[in-house]
Amino acid sequence: MDLYYHPLARQSQKTLIALYEKQVSFYPHIIDLNNPFSRRNLQQLSPSNQLPLFRIQTGEYFSDASIIIEYLDNYISSGTQLIPIEKSQALYVRLYDRLCDNELDKTIDDWIAATKDVNQLYAKQLEKKLLSLLTRFDQRLAEHHWVCGDSFTLADCAFIPCLKALEDKLHLLDYQNIGRYWIQSKLRGSVSQVIEEIELTLANHDQSEQRAHT
Repeated sequence: MDLYYHPLARQSQKTLIALYEKQVSFYPHIIDLNNPFSRRNLQQLSPSNQLPLFRIQTGEYFSDASIIIEYLDNYISSGTQLIPIEKSQALYVRLYDRLCDNELDKTIDDWIAATKDVNQLYAKQLEKKLLSLLTRFDQRLAEHHWVCGDSFTLADCAFIPCLKALEDKLHLLDYQNIGRYWIQSKLRGSVSQVIEEIELTLANHDQSEQRAHT
């Protein structure tokens, strides 16, 4: 199996966490969409030009992180069960996975972009929405060890990359329950592996920039 991804892309991080949780052996292919050659190679594999892209043994490709994880959970018996077998539990896991992807993830991108813009009023509106979403998760985590209960699930795979993106921008530890959750998440093997790859990629990027200016 092959994964085409970028370590700094949150949907790629979500997929990587799941792959490590499932203890899946795969071939990693880092794709830099800012590089024309790299982007052209991806287009030859998938017209959608979306990351992550996952190739299974049959030669089929999946280009949506949640679908990739659902495939892994259905066909890989090792590691963590990321979508509960019990239907009502699975429903909540999918609900919070969608909330992360469709609301939280998008709001983070819009807020970060708006803070660089001259429209500070819009940035404040987005920040208010972002803090409201985090409060919702904080309240939920008051009653749950992980997002959807005692077990690590797809919802956590989606939520953790969002927190990583906000780590240097908000005081996550000011949220009592999110703070506890974030500390325990970073101690989990799958998450620490992804964070290590993020930090290595950022360090290499900084070194490349320094060489370019010397």
